[in-house]
Amino acid sequence: MFDNVRRQLQDELRRQEIDACLVYTPANIYYTTGFFSPVVNLSFRLMGTDAALIPADPALPPALMTSDFAAPAAQAATSIEDIRPYRMWVENRDLDIIAGPPGRHARISRPPQWNPDELDQTLTAILQERGLSAATIGLDLRYVYADTLFRLQQNNPECRFVDITGMLYALRAIKHPQEIEMHRAAARLFEAGLRRAIADAQPGHTAQDIKYRYQAGALEAAMSGQAAAGEFQSAYGFISAGGGPGSSFGGNTGLSPGDLIKFDCGVAVSGFYSDCGRTFAFGRPSAEQRRVYDALADAHAAARQLMRPGTPISEIYRAADAQMQANGFPGYSRGHYGHSIGLDTFVEEPPFISPAEHTPLRPGMLLCLETPYYSASLGSYQIEDMILITETAHQNLNTLPYELIQL
Repeated sequence: MFDNVRRQLQDELRRQEIDACLVYTPANIYYTTGFFSPVVNLSFRLMGTDAALIPADPALPPALMTSDFAAPAAQAATSIEDIRPYRMWVENRDLDIIAGPPGRHARISRPPQWNPDELDQTLTAILQERGLSAATIGLDLRYVYADTLFRLQQNNPECRFVDITGMLYALRAIKHPQEIEMHRAAARLFEAGLRRAIADAQPGHTAQDIKYRYQAGALEAAMSGQAAAGEFQSAYGFISAGGGPGSSFGGNTGLSPGDLIKFDCGVAVSGFYSDCGRTFAFGRPSAEQRRVYDALADAHAAARQLMRPGTPISEIYRAADAQMQANGFPGYSRGHYGHSIGLDTFVEEPPFISPAEHTPLRPGMLLCLETPYYSASLGSYQIEDMILITETAHQNLNTLPYELIQL
């Protein structure tokens, strides 16, 4: 998959007359190389260290810069041969080196974290070796730190750096078969976690109690092999129980009859995410609760009917919005009714199902279609599916029913 990604990226770079792509975000490094850095993905503070360079010219080799700690994992994960390690604080050399006779192996001067000058020199050397010292370089600039950009410009003054964040998201919006299988596994694990959580729901349980059971169910399913060939990495999400001003993000009140339980959750499998949602009633829901839920379900159904190749994304938004108005909620307002999904840790990626997004749906797009509502008096709602656009229609990665199930 990742070799194909680079070929597609190179085609687009040449079309836009950009000489190379230099990416820094963990998601784009993984997307262009196949290497999921176990270090850089830990914290935003580490971004700006690892980077991947993909020249537009196929005759020029790509390169990956990563720490000497992560370099062995990178060599095993990617087909990129030019891997440039920089020194990190971690000692990971074999025993024969660190315990060898004095003078046989020189001690390495290790920085407290990393040396920015070493990063600069390594990257400049990569560009010079490929004749890119005065090139137009595309960056995922929307998310590059100011210090990173300043150092790039200072150390490569003849280069012109341009933003290709939108280009990368457009490429990422069309999924490869391997991506689809990881997303499918992530959706499957979400449903396993949800089923465990609702089966165990008891009076007095808080949103946190339910969340723990959801996460345990997803992990148990992964341990039983339901992650397929992928690696279970985490189960996350917003689970609410009952009402109140803080319930949208959890709350700490115990379940009582008539409360709603809302799941807006997902699972990460080998770096690829799910984002799905359902709502349940703990006991008999009120007439108002059911009226709101039915309107949201109708809006979701109206939007699903348009999920096929060629439909402008804005039409999906308008279908859902019009249904909410028709069902008696003229004041209901949403900025979007869903989004693409992929590798970002905050799972909402472009394109968004919004009135301003006129891009037509294409086969291979994977969109999370959602109709949420958050009410302090009634409780929180979510209906969300992961919908894959096929050659002629769509395929839903979720299998859960749409009615408001009473527990």
